[in-house]
Amino acid sequence: MKHAKFTLYAAGILILLITSLVHAEKQPVWITNPASLYSEREYLVGVGEGDTSKAAEDRAYGIIARIFKAEIDSRTTELEKYLQTETKGKTEVQRQVAIEEMTKITSEKVLEDVKIAERWQDKTTARYYALAVINRSHAAAVLRERINSLDAEAKGLLRTAKETIDKFEKIRTLRRAIRALISRDVYNTDLRVVNPAGKGLENSINLADITRELEVFLAKEFNIYVAVAGDNSSTVRKAVIDGLNRDGFSVLGKEAEANMADLLIVGEAALWKTDIPDPKWKYMRWCADFQLIDTKNGKTFGNISRSGKEGHLTLSEAENKAMRVMQKEIAFAISGQAANFIYGEIKPLEEAGVGCGREKAAVSEEKKAKDKNITDKKETGDIPVTLITQAEALLPDMSDVQYENVGRDIESKSDSRGPIIKVITPEEGKTYAPPLNIELYFITKDLSEIDLSTLKVEYLKLFSIDITERVLPYVNKEGIKISNAKFPSGTHNLKITIGDKRGAVTTRKFTAVIK
Repeated sequence: MKHAKFTLYAAGILILLITSLVHAEKQPVWITNPASLYSEREYLVGVGEGDTSKAAEDRAYGIIARIFKAEIDSRTTELEKYLQTETKGKTEVQRQVAIEEMTKITSEKVLEDVKIAERWQDKTTARYYALAVINRSHAAAVLRERINSLDAEAKGLLRTAKETIDKFEKIRTLRRAIRALISRDVYNTDLRVVNPAGKGLENSINLADITRELEVFLAKEFNIYVAVAGDNSSTVRKAVIDGLNRDGFSVLGKEAEANMADLLIVGEAALWKTDIPDPKWKYMRWCADFQLIDTKNGKTFGNISRSGKEGHLTLSEAENKAMRVMQKEIAFAISGQAANFIYGEIKPLEEAGVGCGREKAAVSEEKKAKDKNITDKKETGDIPVTLITQAEALLPDMSDVQYENVGRDIESKSDSRGPIIKVITPEEGKTYAPPLNIELYFITKDLSEIDLSTLKVEYLKLFSIDITERVLPYVNKEGIKISNAKFPSGTHNLKITIGDKRGAVTTRKFTAVIK
C-alpha cells in the first residue's frame, strides 16, 4: 500500500516537471548571440543582465560605453603625451583643459544614440535581460555632421585670430579653436568606432600646430609684469614668476619694461613672529595680498589674499616653513586666476586685502589677551583704510609728458556745467605723516543731483589703476570722507571723476605727499 502511494506521488512530481518544461518560455537567442538579430556590420550591441529591468538596461548601456571608452582612453593618453612633450611641460593649464574637455564630451554623448531593442525576463530565475544597440550608419551620419560643424567653427575662429590685433581676443579665440578641435577629435574617434572600416574624417587643421601657435604667442607677444613689496619680496616675486612661467606665460624682468606689460600683478607679503604660548614650538605668521590688473583700462580683475601660520621647534625653521607655504599658495592661486582671465574664464572676485587683514586681526587678539587695556580698533572705528598698496606704489610713475597729457585730457573732457570737486585734504604742496585723512566735497550747479554711478577714482602710475571699489564705502552725494587712509611713503597722484543726473561730468586730479 505504502509502495503504491509513493509511486503515485513520484508520478505527480514527474507530471509537474514535464508540464513546467513544456510551458517554460524559451530563452531568446539574442542573449547569447545578439548578431542573430542585429548584425555586427550594421550594429554595435551590448547584452545586460540584472535583478531588475533597469539594472539589466544599465549594464547593456555600460557594455557599449566601454567600447567607446577604450578608444577614448587610448586617444586621451596620446593627447596627454603630446601636450607634455611637444610643449616642453609649459602648458599644464592647456593640458588639463584638453583632458577635461575630452572626458566631458564622452560622458555627455556616448549613449545618445543607444536604444534598448530587446527585453526579456526569465520567469524561472526572475532575472532580467536587455539588449542595447547602436545603428552604425545613423550614428556615423550624426557624428559626421558634428565633425563638419566643428571644422567650420575652428576655421572661422582661426581666421578671426589671424585678423585681430587685440592680444586678449587673439588668445581667447585660439583657445576656443583648440577646444573645438579637441571636441572634433573625440567625435572622430567615435566615428572610427561606429564605422565598420574603422575610418574617421581627415582634418586639414593640425591641433599641434594651433596649440604651438598659442604657446609661442603667450611666450613672445603677451607680457606680464610682477611687482612685490614687503618681507622677502624678491623670493616671493620669484615664486610667482616661476609659477607663471610653468604655465607658459612670459614675465618681464625689469622695472623699465613695465610699460610693455599687458597684465600687471602687484602685491605685498608679510612675515612675522607670533606670540602664541607654547613651551615647545615657535610660530611665524604670514600673509599676502595681490591684485591682478588689466593695463588696458587699469581695472582690477582679480584679488588674491592668503594668510596662515606655521610652527616648528625653532624660529628659523618656522620661518622657512612659512615662506615655503606662502610661496606655494600664492604662486598657484595667481597663475590660476591669471590664466582664467587671459583665457576669458572670469571668476567672481575675492575680497581684496583680507589675507593680511585677517592676520593682523589675529595678532590684535593675541595682544589683547596679554593686555586688557589695549583698545579694540574695530570697536572705535579707527582701522586704517588701505587705498594704495605698497606694491602699487612701487610701479613706475607716469612720464612728465604722460602726466601733462592727463591734465589736458581733464580740461578737454570736463563739462563746465558739471559738479565742482572741492578738495579739503590733502592740500596741494603739503606733506603728511601717515595715515592721511581724506576730505573732499561734490558741489552741484543749478540744483542738479549727484549721480554716484559716474564716480571713478584712479591712481595715476605708469597707467591708471582703478581704486573706486576701495573708496565706495566712504562716499555719499556730498563727497568723500576717509579717516586713517593708508598710503605708502612718496608722492601719489590721483584722479577723480563725478557727474550729475543731467549727464554733466567733471574730472579733477590731486596729489598726496606722504613722509
